[in-house]
Formats: sequence, C-alpha cells, structure tokens
Amino acid sequence: MSSVPPPSASEAARLAALARYRILDAPPEASFERVARLAARVLGVPLAAVNLVGEGHQWTKACVGGDTTETTLNESFCVWTVRQQEGVLLVPDARQDPRFRDLPSVRSGQVVAYAGAPLMTPDGHRIGTLCVTAPEARDFTPAEAETLELLAGMVVDELELRLRTEELTRARDQAHTLRDLAELMGEPLGPGEMARRALRLLGGAMRLDWAGLLHLSAEGAEVLSDHASAPADGFGAEVRWRLLDPAGGLRSTLLGWERVFLDDAEAVAQRCPDLLRNGLASAAWLHVQVEEARHMPGGAYVLLLARLGDPAVWLPEERLLLEAAARSVGVALERAEYLQALERAALTDALTGLGNRRALDDALDEADARLAAGQGYVLGVVDLDGMKRVNDERGHASGDDLLREFGRGLLAPGLRAYRLGGDEYALLAPVPPGDDPARQAERLRRQVREAIRRVQEQGYPADSSLGLAAVPGDAPGATAALRRADARMYEEKRARRAGREDRQGAAAEQPLA
Repeated sequence: MSSVPPPSASEAARLAALARYRILDAPPEASFERVARLAARVLGVPLAAVNLVGEGHQWTKACVGGDTTETTLNESFCVWTVRQQEGVLLVPDARQDPRFRDLPSVRSGQVVAYAGAPLMTPDGHRIGTLCVTAPEARDFTPAEAETLELLAGMVVDELELRLRTEELTRARDQAHTLRDLAELMGEPLGPGEMARRALRLLGGAMRLDWAGLLHLSAEGAEVLSDHASAPADGFGAEVRWRLLDPAGGLRSTLLGWERVFLDDAEAVAQRCPDLLRNGLASAAWLHVQVEEARHMPGGAYVLLLARLGDPAVWLPEERLLLEAAARSVGVALERAEYLQALERAALTDALTGLGNRRALDDALDEADARLAAGQGYVLGVVDLDGMKRVNDERGHASGDDLLREFGRGLLAPGLRAYRLGGDEYALLAPVPPGDDPARQAERLRRQVREAIRRVQEQGYPADSSLGLAAVPGDAPGATAALRRADARMYEEKRARRAGREDRQGAAAEQPLA
C-alpha cells in the first residue's frame, strides 16, 4: 500500500474550491462522460475517468471502460496528480514506480500505465483529474499529454458552466423570492401571519429545517409564528422549552446579538450549546428592526432559523433573503401599530381619553352577546351640571379641564367610562351570574359622587345627574337600556333643578332681621 502525499498549505482553499461546485458525491452526468469517452478514444486506452479528490476520498464523476467508484486516497493515483504534480502526471509502468507498485489495482494488473491531467480551476486550485489508464506498460507522448491537458480544461469549463447556470438559477429564484417578499409587504397582514408567509417563502428558497418569529424580553418569550419540516417539529418544541427555561441562556443569547450567522457545529456550540445537543448544525437569527422603540418595550422581535443534521454555510444570497424577510416583518409590525393607533383613535374621545360613543356601542353589543351566558350589566348615563357657568366665568379652556378631571374621576377597576359628547358621560358595569344588579348600581352612584367631589375640591361649581338601567332587569337590551337610563337621568336633573328653585324661593321669602 502506497503512502499518500501530504496536502499543501492551500489544502483548505482547494477543498473550498471543490465544494463551491457542489459536485462531490454527485451522480454521473453525460457532459463529463463525453469528455472521458473522447480522452479514451484519442489516446487509445480502454479506460478514462473524471475524478474529484476530496478530503478523505476520491470520487469518480464519469468513467468510460470501468465502474464508477469511490476510492480511498491511499489507493489513488489521482491524489498524486492533485497534490504534487504541476502538470500532467505520466506513469508508463506503475509496477516499476515505488509510489504505486503496491496499489491493489496495480498488483491485480488492472492498471499498469496511468496519465492524469489536473482539473485546474480559474483561481489555480487542482480539484481532481481527467485520467486514462491501460493494463499494459506504455509511453505517453508530449502530444498526448497536451491533449489530455486540453480535455481536462474542457472538464473545468463544463464545471464552470454548470456553476454559472446554477448561480443564474439561484439568482433568478432569489429575485422571485425578493419580489414576493416585497409584494408581501403591501398586504394588510399582522406580524404573525406576515412571518408565516415570509418563512414559507424562505423555506422554498433555501434549506430551512425550522424557522420562527419570536418575541423576547428579559421577563419572558413567545414564539409568535413558526415553519418546520416534519422531522424538525420536535426541535421547535425544544426551542420553546429552552426559551422559557429561566436557568438557560438561549433567551439572553438571542437578545444580546442582533445579527448572527453560525455555519458549523463549533460556532453553534459556543453560542447555543443546548440546541447543539438537539441536532442543531447551523443557525441564524436577526432582530426585526422597527423605527420606534415602542414596538419592542423591554424586548425584541427575532427571526430564528435552524438547519439540523449536516452544517451548511449561509450563502450571501441567503443572508440577503433573510434580511429582506426581517424587513417585511418589520413593515408588518409598523403597520399593525399604525392600524391599532387608528383603531384606538376611532374609539377614543380626544379630549378626555375615555371611550367615545362608538366605543360604548361596541361595548354594549359585546355585553348583549353575553346575556345568553347569564351575565347582565348596569348602564349609567351621567350629565355634568355647571359647564355653562364655568365656560362663561372662566373660559372654555377651564371648561375643558373640568371635563377631563370629571372623566378621570369616573375611572375605577371593573367599570368602563365613556364620554358621549358635550357634558354627557356613560358608565358600564358587568353583573356576573348570581350577582345583585343593585350592588353594581350603587357602585356607579358612588363613583359619580367621587368624581363630583374631585372636581368640587378643585374649585369647580359642578354637580351631576345620573340615570341607571339594569339589563335584563329594567330593559331587555342596550337600546332600551339607553332610553331608560337617559330618561331617568333627565328626571333626576329636573328634580334637582326644582329643588334648587324651591330653596331659592324660600330664601327670598325669609324676612330681613
């Protein structure tokens, strides 16, 4: 058995050049077989092959006159061509050559003569050979050596053409995916659905065994959306468990590094050792960037992507796609925040910050829907007395302050407050099954009295009138309850006005001392 020539200092670069063609261990292809057939015919030998020399073995990409095989390097002629020979390696009689005479193929008489031309890449790396062999000794002429070298150049040309075609195909597919991601940004989707669709697009454009959109903070973690191949379902469950584990470091790792691409097990072991033990081979994560910090109070949205089994380098075009996906999710977050702000504005009274009439209508619809489950409610309509006097004596700005302060006084746990317009407000309190509506009604009265006390202590000459209606006790639903509560509020308002007039009249009739 012959020894193997040692690799050169550029062996790592040579193997990287070979890996770039993604052809090692691939099945035979007709284009390479045609070149091998031509080499055998021109040189008049029974066997010709295209061999690729990897780190630990030699792979036959095409073979004419023999079987396609995988060979260990210590049984290979071609490793000598690749590692030590500048030009074509010519061996007229391997039986007389100490490098090869003990090879099994030589001792069996299968190979006696050998000629191999290196497959030289454009950047100068020898990744394999085009070789010919014969079962008898023979000399190879300089013309034959040159012919073999020219044909080896044709093999490399074919490899380059194949690589460029693949790159163009990937570029086209990448462009399509980028276009689809850009179009996705224009769709009115929430962050979770946007992430699901973006991750599905990425899964079709690159190898992804598991991918997810996470929301992380120092206090907790949530997987908002994920996409997985069937074998990776268990990995997704492991990610969730590790994120929630207070003693684990995965959450802090993902929060601490905003843009990371881990290509191999060593890099994964340094950053994510727990997941390495669960099959993680390559990983990447990107923080989803948004314009304002309010989208991520105390935390971050993170795209996490994983490849299981065999490590794989994150290619530049894949990184570009991942960054585009992160941008699309960021757009969705911005849009969701904007739409929520619009919705809040549409349901909020601009002056007091309370819910407006539309918000009350929505709340009453929801309350009516719960009647079937036995939950009723008490509705209160409140009229704030004294607004005209405040506006006339102190100005409308002071009147606005009165409306705001009174509205703040109506807020309490378990009660919902609304401004209907002008100086009218509404209060809504649920009545759980078995609870007494009268108890909730008294809560509303106390809260209104508290709000009046609050503004009176600030010097406002204000009072209020309150009308209450219980559903289903006083009315079957919201429409009738509003009418009943409004009517009772006006009854109280008239009674209060009549009481003031009686007191004023009695005071006027008092004799002077």
